[in-house]
Amino acid sequence: MGTRSKTWWGQRFLAALEEFTDPARIARGRGYAGDNRIKKWSLQQGTAKASVRGNINPYFGVYKEPTYQVTVKVTTLSVAQWQQIIAHLSQKASFISRLLLNEIPENIETAFSDAGLHFLPNSDEDFIVECSCPDYAVPCKHIAGVCFRLASLFDQDPFLLFEMRGLSPPKLQQELLKSPLGKVLATAKMAQPQPVERVENFYPRPQAIHLPEQVSLQQFWQGEKALPKYLEPPQEAMIPALVIKKGGDYPPFWEKPSSFIEVMEDFYSRMRKASLKNCS
Repeated sequence: MGTRSKTWWGQRFLAALEEFTDPARIARGRGYAGDNRIKKWSLQQGTAKASVRGNINPYFGVYKEPTYQVTVKVTTLSVAQWQQIIAHLSQKASFISRLLLNEIPENIETAFSDAGLHFLPNSDEDFIVECSCPDYAVPCKHIAGVCFRLASLFDQDPFLLFEMRGLSPPKLQQELLKSPLGKVLATAKMAQPQPVERVENFYPRPQAIHLPEQVSLQQFWQGEKALPKYLEPPQEAMIPALVIKKGGDYPPFWEKPSSFIEVMEDFYSRMRKASLKNCS
């Protein structure tokens, strides 16, 4: 089990812990994240519980190898707060598309900050920790070890962060799929790929058509069938620029700090204004 997180959300989780934890206990805590120290482990309903093997320490009156019980929780958001957050997430295809792909968008904190909240822990007020060891410091090295284990699990399943904040992953997905954007993106995700059709030539070959032997002037100029007198107006897409928005704000080819979707929206807006100006 690694002791250093590989993802930005796992690193942010550990950075918040390091802000209010003694550096020496943080350093020793890395050695308490492995299976040789953590004897029992459970993560249910957002609460991590572990039995951690300690050390003999006569200074604290510990003369035989002890086992300490550690609990780590993160403050949860209320149902009303989650409803507000989900309503904000459901308005952007970049958020929904990444979440439906089991990824956390890099700018997800903006959805929380607009509501005066935050997603990832950022202070000691976000942590609720307990340990049965005699160390006076909280968090101790055993708590730090459990947090390092949690960060490793977040690397593998980032939606555990939602569960620790009070929203189960199935509930999150269910709520996202209720929105119009979620329905469209989920349908596109589950669509079966079209089979590849083989062609003999990349360029279409001309085909001979049968021409009538005699053509009257009326047929020549007006055609054989009358043109329709009424054309149905085109229907607007439910989600404009869906192909662009499915890639999210920061697609793999986009290296600039600004959002790709916002840049494209500004580009098309300026092109539309220029076209209307030239037509007038």
